Amino acid sequence: MRGLLIKDILLMKNQMRIFLFYIFLSVGMFLADFNTVFVINYATLIFCMFSISTISYDEFDNGYAFLFTLPVTREQYTAEKYVFGILTGGLAWLVVNIIAVIMNVVRGRADAWEIVVTSLLFLILSFLFLSVMIPVQLKFGQEKGRTALFIIIGVIFAIGFLAVRSAKIFQVDLSAAARRLNTLQLGPVTAILLLCGVAVIIVSYLVSVRIIRKKQF
Repeated sequence: MRGLLIKDILLMKNQMRIFLFYIFLSVGMFLADFNTVFVINYATLIFCMFSISTISYDEFDNGYAFLFTLPVTREQYTAEKYVFGILTGGLAWLVVNIIAVIMNVVRGRADAWEIVVTSLLFLILSFLFLSVMIPVQLKFGQEKGRTALFIIIGVIFAIGFLAVRSAKIFQVDLSAAARRLNTLQLGPVTAILLLCGVAVIIVSYLVSVRIIRKKQF
């Protein structure tokens, strides 16, 4: 797996301009006083998606046929995509959180710890999104995978829209619900989401292994 990680790191090195662009964009958002949690979530999700882009590179020009002539099993290949996505997303999350804390200290704000804990929830959600996209990309490939991504995002927005509309119809006060959620202890909520996230990643990995085993190259 170490060789696969090195390969993907080198592939990401070739995209260094894009990498630096998103770093500078995140810093620019902080300087423009964008919502801190939004910026952290945005950067984490973008860097998680680098794992998906490496799958596209592997598909190009019969790359799979070459890769699997090497001493690499399909299970190792699949596991490496999850590890790479978690590493890149986790590193981006850590770096952007450090920048956010520094900016908050400079601006005299005292909510740094709350930002870190809240952004941890979005880190877990980013990993869950990655767990959905890896099997989709492996199953459908680059072109169909992009279509599937748009469909998934569309479904998520549709669910959100229907939830808001339903709340208005049934006169549910979403603001009050949000305030009530803020009074809960974030620690237990984060721990539960973390356990659920681990379970989803394991299931996603098993599905991805099943998909890659059936592929013919």
